[in-house]
Amino acid sequence: MVDLVKFCVRIGYLYGRFTGTLNFEVDLETGRTRVTRRATIYSAFASLFLISILAHHFRPSKITSELWKNISSLHESVFLIVSYLRVSCALAALASRWYHRRRYIRLISSFRRLFLKNPEVMRVCRRGFISKCIVGSVAEIMQFLVAILMVRDKLSFALLLGIWGVMTVTAIINVAITQYFFGLGNARGHYILINRKLRALLGEAQSLGPRRKRRNGVFITKCCFLADRLDEIAQTQSEVQALIEGMSKIYELQILCLCLTYYLSSVANIYVLFSLYKYSGMTETWSKLGLMASAILFVFYYIDCAINLYNVFYLLDAHQEMHKLLEQRNLFPGAQDERLESAFDSFELRLARNPLNLKCFGLFRLNRSTAFDVGNSILINSVLLIQYDMQNY
Repeated sequence: MVDLVKFCVRIGYLYGRFTGTLNFEVDLETGRTRVTRRATIYSAFASLFLISILAHHFRPSKITSELWKNISSLHESVFLIVSYLRVSCALAALASRWYHRRRYIRLISSFRRLFLKNPEVMRVCRRGFISKCIVGSVAEIMQFLVAILMVRDKLSFALLLGIWGVMTVTAIINVAITQYFFGLGNARGHYILINRKLRALLGEAQSLGPRRKRRNGVFITKCCFLADRLDEIAQTQSEVQALIEGMSKIYELQILCLCLTYYLSSVANIYVLFSLYKYSGMTETWSKLGLMASAILFVFYYIDCAINLYNVFYLLDAHQEMHKLLEQRNLFPGAQDERLESAFDSFELRLARNPLNLKCFGLFRLNRSTAFDVGNSILINSVLLIQYDMQNY
């Protein structure tokens, strides 16, 4: 299974290099990063080529007029808004890659150092990595298949270039999501290992019993040993949290764009489902394979969305579990050694002063409460869009 994770990481890296999203090289054997002229030139060329293709694809033409002649102006407007937003998000992601290139390199190097300290982290989070890669790959393949099947009768070289540009936009967005997913998943794996060590340490500390009236040398030595281990755990936790906060800062613009993309895409998808029910003629020219591919795309798109959301939720849960574990020290029988008590107090004080909050430009936090509010907003705006359609079309 570990080899499968390495395969997914390798494919993700090569995919990022091919699309120009990664403008530096990473040695996949050692994890070392470097800026090379070859990577810089190729990434710049890929970005400029993508911009040219998109500019050509989105300008008015006979092909687009034929594709939209059987749909209402509202459908066309919804499609264009979502499309332009996705393109804007992809361009913002590319711009962010160039602006923060050195910070990306330092971030990868920091994760590499943590991995070398705890190589077993790969086994802890392998299931999430593999699930993400499989679901994301299926969704992209289905999107490409749907695009080809939709225009199969009007297929031309220019249209193929347009499809390639749209798929590249999707790839850039997915690469950004996947990299952020891998970063948070890696951090969650470290939190799981930290919590395991902390749980074992608490068990050993509790087994010591209350401090004796006469200071026993073995008891004091054992407490000092546990205090040193607790300091190491606290230091590792501090490094992981600093990485999470630094990564969230780098990805801040991309996170905002991705949230907007998910939001508008969800509103549009609900409206499309309603339109398929209301305008039964919309699917008359679709083949059974096209309908099946569209259904699979819809399902896997939202499975991928759920995987991304719960990756954030599970990280926050792991951080909260650490707080609950530290609260167990209050159940210890009697007082412990001063050195161990001081280590516990220092760890708890550090966590209280620096809580883990994943924010996006100070606009909102990434947590379950925000996700619930966004879900409600999506439903409300979808209903408003459907009502507007029923009243005017």
